[in-house]
Order: sequence, then structure tokens, then C-alpha cells
Amino acid sequence: MKNFLLLITILSFTQIGCKKSSITDTVPRSLNGKWRMIIVKDNASGLTTTKPTSIQNDVDITFTSSDSTSGTFFGNTPTNEIEKSDFLIGANQTITIPALAMTKIAETAWGIEFVNNICSSQKYSFEFGGRLTITTTNNTLTFQKQ
Repeated sequence: MKNFLLLITILSFTQIGCKKSSITDTVPRSLNGKWRMIIVKDNASGLTTTKPTSIQNDVDITFTSSDSTSGTFFGNTPTNEIEKSDFLIGANQTITIPALAMTKIAETAWGIEFVNNICSSQKYSFEFGGRLTITTTNNTLTFQKQ
């Protein structure tokens, strides 16, 4: 009987200590890596915009930290290339992007959502499902880890 109770106790602790994990229930811990913009939300109205199906390419950016307070990112919009641009990280997950270096030829509406907002970035946060949100003056940009 004692062996049976010991077995039940061990199995109980094993069940409590084990949890299945998947990409959908993980929270990123770093800006580093490639991110794809998937949603733009208007901060005042709450209305959201997603990429129109008529637009072929995505807004993708890749962050690379230099240290705990700065780094660079590069990437692309549906029609343009984003060249190496700086970002700064401050206390309480603040983020500043002073300038955006990129080509500027016939940008799509989806690309314009990124271009018009990213330089007014204020805060960032990580969400479940491998998502990054960057809050700007007027909008919140949501990115999916790639």
C-alpha cells in the first residue's frame, strides 16, 4: 500500500511539473529576429487593419541588438527595402526609432501604414503566440515572429 501511495504521489508531481509547449503559447523575450507586421490598430477608435489580399508582399523587419539599449533593424515593405536603421531601448520597454532609411518607390497602402508610424514608436511589448506590439503615437503595430 505504501508503494502504491508513493507511486501516486510521484505521478501527481510529474503531471504538475510537465506542460506541453507550442509556438502559440510562448512569449518572445527579445526583439532580436525577423518579425512580420500582421495588424495595425488605431489607438483612438480601436479599429484594426490587416494586409489587403491584393498586396503580394509583406512588411518584414529584422532586429539586431548591439547591447541592452540599442541596435539596428532592416527589412522590407511590399515594394521597398528598409536599410539599416537604428533603434533605442529605454526603461519600461520604451523604444525610439529616430529615422527610417529606405527606398521610396510607389509604396502600397500596407507599407504606408508601417512607414507613417514606425518613427513615432513609444513602447513595445511581447504577447503570447510569438507576437510583438509596438505602440506609436496614433497606432499599435502588431508583428508575428518569423
